[in-house]
Amino acid sequence: MLKKLILIILALFLAVIAFLLAPSLLPQATTPTAPAPPAAGEAPRLPNLPEQFAGVQLVSSESGETAMREILKLHRNPFPLLDGLIAQYSGATEVTVWVSLSPTADEAEMLMERMVETMPASTVFTEESVFPLEGKQIYHVTGMGMDHYYWLDGLYVYWVAIGAIDEPLTVLEALLQAL
Repeated sequence: MLKKLILIILALFLAVIAFLLAPSLLPQATTPTAPAPPAAGEAPRLPNLPEQFAGVQLVSSESGETAMREILKLHRNPFPLLDGLIAQYSGATEVTVWVSLSPTADEAEMLMERMVETMPASTVFTEESVFPLEGKQIYHVTGMGMDHYYWLDGLYVYWVAIGAIDEPLTVLEALLQAL
């Protein structure tokens, strides 16, 4: 019981720290285009996230070492990671998008499998459902007063947290259409 309480407090502490640091991050100008696969010999790159969708506006984003450090902290286990992206949106609701870029599709798939396997044991999130949307297999959990969705897309693993709103799926669908 004490271990669960400590884990919940730690998760909430990390969420508060991320929230407090978010306003100090500089926004990254992007356009809503799908990432092109890397050419032979070219390093893969992060996807471009939209500036706005579903009534929310990009207010900050971070990539590179800082984002990778935060993503690895959330997983509490090391795994191969080429780059990471964390984007904060605000407006009709609050949305946070995390994207990890794995060196290979197999490593991204292994990361996703680890997430799917460990999520049911989480003390923070409650497993809700798995469903197809916009050609992706989406996993949905709730926790910390938010709806969370995660999925695999080639080299990328996405996690999207959507604040309390009546129709979080419309926000997710708009994001997927903009990617």
